[in-house]
Amino acid sequence: MIMTTFKTVRTDLSDVTFLIPLRVDSSEREENTFALIQYLIKHFITSIIVLESDLTRKLFPCYESDQIRYEFIEDSNEFFHKTKCITKLIHMADTKYVAVWDTDVIVPVSQIVSSVEKLRTEQAFLTLPYDGRAFLTDKYYAELFKTTLEIRVFMKLLPGMPLMYGYHSTGGAFLTNKAKYLETGGENEKFCGWGPEDAERLKRIEIMKLSVQYCSGPLFHLWHPRGKTSQYASKKNEIQNRKEFIETCRKRGLN
Repeated sequence: MIMTTFKTVRTDLSDVTFLIPLRVDSSEREENTFALIQYLIKHFITSIIVLESDLTRKLFPCYESDQIRYEFIEDSNEFFHKTKCITKLIHMADTKYVAVWDTDVIVPVSQIVSSVEKLRTEQAFLTLPYDGRAFLTDKYYAELFKTTLEIRVFMKLLPGMPLMYGYHSTGGAFLTNKAKYLETGGENEKFCGWGPEDAERLKRIEIMKLSVQYCSGPLFHLWHPRGKTSQYASKKNEIQNRKEFIETCRKRGLN
């Protein structure tokens, strides 16, 4: 993919690091990663760290930038331990705020700026840069975005696009104060592989009576094949992850 020269006026998010945990399980996942990075660089003065966790390295950025840091850790586990990667990424960041971002997620610029402002003004402990509506793009329009980096096409198609998980999605991206998040325990690494870790994260924060705020507007998920990183590793893994979520929910009644 060719790095584009951008003339867009960029917003200063130099106090934010975008953290992207990654396992490449398809060519589309790789392409989505490059598109996301280019989209962020196009619109923001910020830092980006990509952490690929796999048996072998599969992502090879074709350009250099002082905004982007790429790291690889060898992991022979068949299924992606995303929460563990997020923990490592958070520790790598040297900014006050972190934005933990799925590699296939695109959000309007104004919503990202609004999320950061809520943190800067201490209106929230954690913010989600959308209102719970996560829309699934099809293959054709995902390819169009990767070519143009223009989100306007998605906004125009919004009425006809399917929601991934109804009106109350909790995953895809979140932003928070790095130090404060780590002080509360950070990620729950008992979640291994795909599962309800996003909902559990918000539930733990709610139990601690810390503020979570959503931003008005949608989130868009770029199409990719549903590989092993998009499903439970096994029935045993599914049960284990669901039990962990239930255990967190139980704690609410013990306070």
